[in-house]
Amino acid sequence: MTRYGWSTLWVAGSLDFAYTIGVYHTFGQPELVMFGLQGEDMAAWLNTTVELGRDKGWPEPEQPFDGVIEGFRTQVRDVHRSWYRAMFGAALSFYRGVAVPFRQLVWPDRHGRWPWEDEATPSSRARQAFAWLPVAEHPEGAWRLVGELGPTFPFPVGPDAWVLTTRSVLDGSRPVASVSYDQGSYDVLDERGHDADDLCLAFLGAVVRKHPYIRECADLTDGQRATASTEDDGRTVSGWTRAHLTAADRRASKRSWTFAEPA
Repeated sequence: MTRYGWSTLWVAGSLDFAYTIGVYHTFGQPELVMFGLQGEDMAAWLNTTVELGRDKGWPEPEQPFDGVIEGFRTQVRDVHRSWYRAMFGAALSFYRGVAVPFRQLVWPDRHGRWPWEDEATPSSRARQAFAWLPVAEHPEGAWRLVGELGPTFPFPVGPDAWVLTTRSVLDGSRPVASVSYDQGSYDVLDERGHDADDLCLAFLGAVVRKHPYIRECADLTDGQRATASTEDDGRTVSGWTRAHLTAADRRASKRSWTFAEPA
């Protein structure tokens, strides 16, 4: 930052995002954020956008421009402040708690269509946060979970991390009976365990939102499982018993992950 006047931070997750720090300090212009592509590429494209602004003038919001991604136009949109706390912790720290303005660098799909257009590819729509909207108005999905839960999410992975679970857990028809953590991944299962016939993949934040009591398992160490103790109703969790995963547990989990599909 000392040499150029800004730096770019890449935040890894199930979907990456990257943002600048120092643009407002050095140039008096909004910081920039980009979502959903490869982290290193986004960092490079953000740097290119800053260089274009510095050398040729800063782009106006919602006005497509060339020169960032070869063969495609991009545009910037103002980021709603409801995203700041969840997304831009390092920037807030750098600016000592002052919420300086941010703009999102938006990219089109392979046909040049913007993500808010009905004809845009589902991938381009899902991979980018619509951060110009308030968090509460954002479509359901990974980015809304990050916006809602990110600031206080207790797990070592983000709310957009994939977990193995069941559709019955997701819809609330069965309570969570066990939570296991192994090599950075979680299995959040009902009493049927890996024998359930409705195993699926889902975002951890979606499971936490439906069953907030599993926050008590955020302190699991690698290779541990927590099994729920319930009250007489069979649904109210009164505590957790922790144990180490066995080789059989790991084999069952690996087998389940290979065929489970997103809910």
